[in-house]
Amino acid sequence: MAIRDRLTDGSVQLTPSDLKVARALLADYPAAGLNTVAHLAALAGVSGPTVVRFVSRLGFDGFPDFQKALLGEVQARMNSPLAMIDAGKAAAVPQEQIYQEVIRSCAALLETTAGMVPAADFDTAARLVTDPALRLHFIGGRFSGYLAGMLWQHLHQLRADCRVVSGNRPDRVDSLIDIGRRDLIVAFDYRRYQTDTIQFVTAAAERGAQVILFTDPWASPLVAHAKVVVTAPVEGPSPFDTMVPALAQVEALIAAVTTRLSATSRARIAEIEALRGLSGITEDRPADDPKTAPPNAAQAGD
Repeated sequence: MAIRDRLTDGSVQLTPSDLKVARALLADYPAAGLNTVAHLAALAGVSGPTVVRFVSRLGFDGFPDFQKALLGEVQARMNSPLAMIDAGKAAAVPQEQIYQEVIRSCAALLETTAGMVPAADFDTAARLVTDPALRLHFIGGRFSGYLAGMLWQHLHQLRADCRVVSGNRPDRVDSLIDIGRRDLIVAFDYRRYQTDTIQFVTAAAERGAQVILFTDPWASPLVAHAKVVVTAPVEGPSPFDTMVPALAQVEALIAAVTTRLSATSRARIAEIEALRGLSGITEDRPADDPKTAPPNAAQAGD
């Protein structure tokens, strides 16, 4: 089993210090582990002996043994379809192949994403998001704001006290007055990191709020304030960063939260559905029955 898989499948019990090393390694895997002990320790913000204990906990005789295993994975990866896709990313893709290339690239990135977040970190994120004592606030940047909004749209159906942070700067600053230790900020910040997002989350953290950060392998400056960091690759075949891996992580968190809140969320969702029905928000009648089919666009006023 690859070292990355062992770090993310929950089979290895990691201490808080171990988790720091695991995050640093997974954020730039396997390159972060192919340098010196001191380099990996600096990336993780821990001591050299902590790194040595970390690799020992994984079952290796020492750091050289650990690096030998990583190099073996690199050699195997060079012969994989994923490596072939990565090798051709910089090459010009013929117009008629763009669709297939983008889909294949996204599939490869998703495979990589599956091994970038330790199971313990994901579990902590799900636990925090489902804690009824915490009020949730969602914030993102120019593009990642859509991810924050999607996560909010789902979670506010499952639990109370979910809010989207206002995009209006004065309103955003004013809202800090009510943020403290009972609040959890779920922030999305990918390169190029957005100043207003960083300012708000930093201020909220200084007032006692906890932070879950979704970011890229290079890490937003907000990593210094985050209790949990969820990292996703962003480099795809397009000049623009891809949000596909991050979207998959959002979907995974929604699934985990739905499972955790299944005993309490059903009544809330049922009441929401009843309110929608009374207001004519949704139309659930089957379209293939002429007696119950919804009106056409002209009748509906679309």
